[in-house]
Amino acid sequence: MMRIRVAAFNHLLNQHPAQRAELAQFAGRRIGIVLPPLDVHGVVTEEGWLAVCEGGAEATLRLKHGVALAQLSGRAPDLADVLLEGDTELAANVGRIVRQLKWDATEDLSRVVGDIAAQRLQGFARGLFGIKGEIGGRLLDNWLEHLREESPLLARKDGVEQFVRAVDTLRDDTERLEKRLAHLEALAQASNRN
Repeated sequence: MMRIRVAAFNHLLNQHPAQRAELAQFAGRRIGIVLPPLDVHGVVTEEGWLAVCEGGAEATLRLKHGVALAQLSGRAPDLADVLLEGDTELAANVGRIVRQLKWDATEDLSRVVGDIAAQRLQGFARGLFGIKGEIGGRLLDNWLEHLREESPLLARKDGVEQFVRAVDTLRDDTERLEKRLAHLEALAQASNRN
């Protein structure tokens, strides 16, 4: 299964020789790119391809689904949607290269159905995902805002931080109270003995 994922990633790299040359600078390094449920892990070859290898990745670029939605709507992804793990410098460089990769579906389709049919299908897809994709992205943003603000199913970051601080304060106050009670009990026991 990993061989198929690596082959698909290499197919994408094949459409971008400049980015493949950039990736070749990291020959011998093990990298991972994860967009659940898909993940690709491998070692970079001297030619800039990815090869299946044993062992874990030195650096992993973990992408949330917001990255895919941003890509479809033509927006830049939010920084919170991209997590760098392991060697963060390597992961950041891989992320910069991956961000430049765009699948040229028309080229692949032209091999199957011919150039004219591929161009027509591309025009149809642009019409389908162009303005509609942007509207869909905005609807998703509005829906998430609704879940956070009006129907609080999702917690806001500042609300979670405030709750955590309150829990920490309560824990500290409880510990002080327990120590004070233990001290008072010890005093009471000492006075009973006398």
